[in-house]
Amino acid sequence: MELTLTQNRFRDLFIVLGASILLALSAWISIRLPFTPVPISFTAQLVLLLSVFLGRRGAYATALYVVQGAVGLPVFANGGCGLAYMMGPTGGYLIGFIIAAYAVGTLVEKVHEKTPIKIFSLMIFGNALIYVFGLPHLALLVGSANALKFGFYPFIAGDLLKLMLAQQSLKALKFFK
Repeated sequence: MELTLTQNRFRDLFIVLGASILLALSAWISIRLPFTPVPISFTAQLVLLLSVFLGRRGAYATALYVVQGAVGLPVFANGGCGLAYMMGPTGGYLIGFIIAAYAVGTLVEKVHEKTPIKIFSLMIFGNALIYVFGLPHLALLVGSANALKFGFYPFIAGDLLKLMLAQQSLKALKFFK
């Protein structure tokens, strides 16, 4: 039985809403480090995983997640929320989530043969985009000299490990043919 256009839209809306809730839940699992205002979480990698798995719907879910936090729902790391939070140290990363999700989701939809190497490369690209938006915003608050020290160096090895876990999740979900 084929789904009607209305049924497809309802299904997509439900998927986007559910994915945004997953992002919110993942942000609550975060670790504050004493030497940086940026917490460790799995949210960035989940953004990328959802974008690979859902295509552009992953970007819509990510945008919805950020909007939920902007309007005051406690969905960001450690229950943070509001526009003031978004102006803080992690605000650029949150914007980077949306940009990376859209870029990765769009590119995944265009890739004909979704091999593990191609998909992992796209997730690395997406993670880099998050840094491209996160680090300059962080630099406005902590200075250029400290942005890499507080927002990149402590996280790069962990991000690579989390991307490898995301890749394994895609394999377990039989994403690759």
